[in-house]
Amino acid sequence: MRKISLERITFIGFGSAAVALIALALITWNFSRQTIEASDFVDHTLLVITTINEARTSGERIEADQFAFLTFKKAAYREQRDTALAQLRNRLDDITSLTLDNPAQQQRIQALRKLIDERARTFDANPPSPDAPPGALLPPEAEQSYRLAAQERPYFIAMIGEERQLLAARQRAEAERTQDARMAFAAFLLVLMIALPATYLRIRSDLRARRAAEDSSSEERRFDELHARALTRYNAQTDRTGVLEDTLALFADSRLFPVSAYYAHEEHGGALHLTASHGAAGDAKPVLRITDGPIGNAARSLKPVYLEAFGAADGLSIETGLAQMRPAAMLFCPVSHQGKLIGVLVLAAARRLAERDRSFVERLGSQLGVALHNLGQVDDLNQLAHELRERGAEIEKKNVQLEHATQMKSEFVANMSHELRTPLNAIIGFSELLRDGLAGELSEEQRLHVGDIFSSGRHLLSLINDILDLSKVEAGQMTAELGQIDPAELALTGISVVREKAVFRNIRLAEVVPPALGRIMIDVRKTKQIVYNLLSNAVKFTPDGGSVSLGISKVPREAIESLRGRPGSRFFPPSDPSAEHWLEITVRDSGIGIAPDALETLFQPFVQIDSSLSRQYEGTGLGLMLVQRLTDLQGGGLMATSAPGAGSTFMIWLPWKTPTDLAAEAGAAAGLPVEFGRVPAQEDDGADGASRLVLVIEDDPRASSLLRRQLEMQGYRVEVSLNAETGLERAIALQPDAIVLDVILPGMDGWNMLGQLKGHETTRHIPVVIVSITDEPRRGFALGAAQVLVKPVSQSDLLSALAAIGLLPQLAGGRILVVDDDPKSVALTCAHLQAGGFTPEAAYGGREALEAVRRRTPDLIVLDLMMPHVSGFDVLEALRQEPAYAGIAILVLTAKLITAQDREQLRGRVQRILEKADFHPNGLLAEVRRALARRSHGDTA
Repeated sequence: MRKISLERITFIGFGSAAVALIALALITWNFSRQTIEASDFVDHTLLVITTINEARTSGERIEADQFAFLTFKKAAYREQRDTALAQLRNRLDDITSLTLDNPAQQQRIQALRKLIDERARTFDANPPSPDAPPGALLPPEAEQSYRLAAQERPYFIAMIGEERQLLAARQRAEAERTQDARMAFAAFLLVLMIALPATYLRIRSDLRARRAAEDSSSEERRFDELHARALTRYNAQTDRTGVLEDTLALFADSRLFPVSAYYAHEEHGGALHLTASHGAAGDAKPVLRITDGPIGNAARSLKPVYLEAFGAADGLSIETGLAQMRPAAMLFCPVSHQGKLIGVLVLAAARRLAERDRSFVERLGSQLGVALHNLGQVDDLNQLAHELRERGAEIEKKNVQLEHATQMKSEFVANMSHELRTPLNAIIGFSELLRDGLAGELSEEQRLHVGDIFSSGRHLLSLINDILDLSKVEAGQMTAELGQIDPAELALTGISVVREKAVFRNIRLAEVVPPALGRIMIDVRKTKQIVYNLLSNAVKFTPDGGSVSLGISKVPREAIESLRGRPGSRFFPPSDPSAEHWLEITVRDSGIGIAPDALETLFQPFVQIDSSLSRQYEGTGLGLMLVQRLTDLQGGGLMATSAPGAGSTFMIWLPWKTPTDLAAEAGAAAGLPVEFGRVPAQEDDGADGASRLVLVIEDDPRASSLLRRQLEMQGYRVEVSLNAETGLERAIALQPDAIVLDVILPGMDGWNMLGQLKGHETTRHIPVVIVSITDEPRRGFALGAAQVLVKPVSQSDLLSALAAIGLLPQLAGGRILVVDDDPKSVALTCAHLQAGGFTPEAAYGGREALEAVRRRTPDLIVLDLMMPHVSGFDVLEALRQEPAYAGIAILVLTAKLITAQDREQLRGRVQRILEKADFHPNGLLAEVRRALARRSHGDTA
């Protein structure tokens, strides 16, 4: 018998094992397949049963929601019923797709669909009456719906029953196949015993494969470590050469590339320049064209080029120091960023490169591209920062120059204010003296010429004031100075200023001011200028016989916003976002009107709406621009509406603030008490009780204005009310020293008011002087009047009446020193003081004034501020250093542009600041008398 060789036995053993394994595998696969099919059948049947149950539940929910809707008539139940109906139909669709292989089930589903559709139509076609009360009897159609629902239930029960029968059969089949699987498993164990040698071989093979994988993983870790080192160096290095040298050193550390080089791409010329190298021979080409060899291919295609198997004929070798060797492979890797070529890496490998090796180079090349790009951006940013620093230094230099220019502009405005107003003040003052006959009688022709000089000077002063005010606004030197005023007084003042021009041209003036608006805190002087400019423009551009009206009211913010975008208007919204209510000043005229395109240039400086108007109507074109600037300065807004031939309407809005509001704001901001009701830097207007307060109640603006002037010239303080109701409130609030009362008043007349004054506990002690066109002294004395005068009333009559009740006027007298470097201004001021009964003394400079004070202390000084060598501020400081001069009353009369800093410096040192631009002789005399009266009472504050 021939002996079977070991090789054959091994072959037979392996063959038998293989056949057995294959047979076992086939049997096991068959059993597994059958088991899976049985399991799938069971899962499918369970899914069908679950879906049928869900459909049945939806049908029951439909029935419940229908009943609830019919019972309670709530739409929510109907919506729930519609949702359940949609779910039922979806479930029937699912059951249809799951039982396509079961004709009996398909028939039942079709029958169910018909019943469900019929039930839905029955319910939807016969909705319950909305007037039926909840719980009313259901209509027959609803009962039919319920019967249809009952017919659906057997179908669901039959469908579930059939599926359960199928489930039971399929579960039995699955149990049988499970038994077969157990037998197959036993056979598998037997096969395992035969296949153990094969398993051993497989394990040994796996061990070898694992060792190979571990070697590969170690290589990957080494590459990752090199990448991490590269990123660390890229983040730390800020020098391009250092980054390149570190990169080539890393390639050398990988032991793959002992020799390497980097060629940078020149963007403009297209050449490749040798920038860095590691281990390269000294004859390496410093410059290559982008079309040269493999390196050019890599640069143009932005893809790596790999070459290997170099022979002696290639002429390529690596210098090792001991000998030359040929590289096993060469890799040319482009370095780019976002598709833009930066350079090319040239690497010589000591062995052939695997795919993993080339991937390592490509990754590191990509990181190098990002690093070089970032370095380029850093260089650009550094250059930009350098340029910005230079630009910043230049801007700072320009700012210094601008600040100097602004300072020069401020000084120019101040000097121009003084230099222009001083001679004009002399022209106006002396012409007024001549006109009033204080320098001797004039002929009629001379009087006319002097009147022309006076009016022309006033007009020129008005133009200069407009220009200087505009300069102050533009230079930021004008600030809002709040004071109290009654809106009715604001209207009265504005109308009285233009009344003479309006009467001369037969223009009707009207004012509309609601009663009892209350006092408001605004910049009184600037607001009066706004009203005057608007009224003056309205009168100027209104033909003879036309009309001009002034309205003042209190409006909410919503009323202003509703006017935005009105056709034929120009709207400037208020700049104060906090105010809820606004003072609205409206000036309307029946004048020539303004074209729509001219509205765009209406508020520009030195511009009139028609160049031809500059010859017909005098003016600089600054009035409306000043109105806009002064309004904006107070946080307000304005709107102009006009049409040619239809007149114009100007509306001004200023924030409505009361003294209480501002006191609360000031207290919250600084925690300090704040006194309101007077303009800052006008340190006292007599409110301390030194000057007697007279309340004038007169509805005629001209009469009240005359009474005010007559009293103020003698040093009295005067408040005016236009009706008895407001006058009674003011009398209770102000507690005046005397009341001058007209009898003929709108509403409550003077007699009734006199009775209420004498009947009120807080006002019965106040003496009342009756001024009336009716001669009824007995009635007046019977009601408690102290004096009764009959119109017209002269100044002497009025003063005599006040003197009779013990309210004496402030007497003239006292030593007054007038200080100014302009002799004309000194002469003019002295002339007015002499006309008022005073004997003034002149000083033509600050040094001369101090010498005059030391020779003999005056009772009052009228002081200019801008004087050479020793200014008015220097005089004040010198007087402050001497306690003996603390009692001298000081009035400032200057043409200087008064800034907020000036006012702060003068605060507490002077009684009043008068500007030559607003100079009026009566006002000067009144302030002199007031200041002397304060001094006589020992009040020098």
